[in-house]
Amino acid sequence: MTNEKRILAKEYRIYKPNSKGAGAASKFQCRTKWKTIDNVDYADLILFLESAQQTGFDSNKNASFGWSSNSEKGKGKSVTMKLGLPDIGEILLVLKGRKQFVGPEPSSGRKIEPGLYHQKAKGNTSLRLKWSEGKLYLNISSQDEKKNVTKVSHSITMSEAAVLESLLDGFVKEYHGWKYDRN
Repeated sequence: MTNEKRILAKEYRIYKPNSKGAGAASKFQCRTKWKTIDNVDYADLILFLESAQQTGFDSNKNASFGWSSNSEKGKGKSVTMKLGLPDIGEILLVLKGRKQFVGPEPSSGRKIEPGLYHQKAKGNTSLRLKWSEGKLYLNISSQDEKKNVTKVSHSITMSEAAVLESLLDGFVKEYHGWKYDRN
């Protein structure tokens, strides 16, 4: 028997608005579901990346974004990807400078890296994270069963990358319950 209780941690958000209303933003969401199986409690950690297009400005002239939680306003304006440990490992390799981009090498005759690809029941999602000319770029896209495509792209600063690296390292340790640190 499984009994679940969800706990939401603070999201890490990266905002890239612009004055033309054509910016983007991303948020990394760690969700914890406490599960009880055979009277033993354990945390099941899940990590999501959601990226959204800028939809304009609110009444205070702050940028607004098409997050999936914004129902109709966000429809077709955001992409969400559930990140597994292999995905997180690929992202960490790029953030730590051990790889130039996530995913496998491009196929013979192709120049664009395929990135990380997830097939879903009603479409697919693709994530590309790449260093180019000293800058880090995130591109995420999804295609639904009707072949409608949503794309979101933005840069990530070195300081944002450093925070993300630290959070992802911590997620992996927490996921496995390996919190021991000599320091």
